[in-house]
Amino acid sequence: MGNILAIAGKDARVFLTTWTSYVLFGFFMLITAFFFGALVEQFQLISMQSMQSQQAWMLEQLNLTDMVMGNVFRNVGVFFLFMLPILTMRLLAEERKAKTLELLMTSPVRPLEIVLGKYFAALLIMSMMLALTLIFPVLLTIYGGTAQGGQSALDWHTVGVSYLGMFLLGAAFVAVGLLASAVTESQIVAVIISFAMLLIFFVIGFAARGQQGFWQGFFDYLSITNHLEDFVRGIIKVSSVVYYLSLVFVGLFLTYRVVEAQRWR
Repeated sequence: MGNILAIAGKDARVFLTTWTSYVLFGFFMLITAFFFGALVEQFQLISMQSMQSQQAWMLEQLNLTDMVMGNVFRNVGVFFLFMLPILTMRLLAEERKAKTLELLMTSPVRPLEIVLGKYFAALLIMSMMLALTLIFPVLLTIYGGTAQGGQSALDWHTVGVSYLGMFLLGAAFVAVGLLASAVTESQIVAVIISFAMLLIFFVIGFAARGQQGFWQGFFDYLSITNHLEDFVRGIIKVSSVVYYLSLVFVGLFLTYRVVEAQRWR
């Protein structure tokens, strides 16, 4: 465990002391804040139109959790598709290019410890990115008013479940990105491979349309967006948790096999 934490700490420090981290964090927060502001503005506009037309039934259906934070989480999922491959591209590809992976192999560090150390470092950075978005539900709680009964207009249970889903989604993305970084010495190629693999899981849900029976259920289960939707609605399904953890396991196992094979070359 000590070797894993040492590798994870080293990689996390390297990332946090380079300009890449600040560019990635800054761009992520800038684009997320832009969509958050646009969603809040849209919510206010719809609320005003409903009050002016005296449509009480529409006002009852309007809520900040679904219309604002729900869409923020969906957008963050898309941003992760583009940004996490950039986060993971250097983890093993840079080591292979600089020939330092061979040095790690000759040290008293097992391939599994290398893989887990790299993974936990990227997982920490991803978690920091996700934690930055907590400012949005906090702002909605402070300035969003109260619902009936004096409670916050924001449903923090649903928000908490959504963050769990986003963490599992990010963990799966990081595992796939680490695998892509392990199979090449080029960081650009690693980004392309990672993005292509993740994009397949994003669009595979469209293949379920027009299908029936087994194949519809099969494609629906493989779709990352379908599982994320459950969490965004505040629903924790065992099948969705197993799905994300399975992606993590498969990604780490294949990465381990690649690194292990490199050891005997």
